Amino acid sequence: MRHISARPEQSSFPNTLTERHPLFSYAGRCAADLWLQGAPLSMADFRDLRFRCLVSGDTSFAGDPARRQAFDDAFARQIASSIASRSRVEGRRHA
Repeated sequence: MRHISARPEQSSFPNTLTERHPLFSYAGRCAADLWLQGAPLSMADFRDLRFRCLVSGDTSFAGDPARRQAFDDAFARQIASSIASRSRVEGRRHA
């Protein structure tokens, strides 16, 4: 029989990459914020550089595609979120 938790929003196993690798997701969001502040590299080059710096001390992380995907997804989501929120603010100013 399947166990149904009293609090279904708290699953026993992490479902998303963000839940399984919160450090890498957090680092991806921070990297996106830094890039948005005016990094002199392209978005992809900056993202890749920040990931390499993050895993430089431990080579076991570098070859882990799930951690890389968590970082990349968080980076992209943060960029998109920032663009959307800035668009809303600009839209309100012109309305």
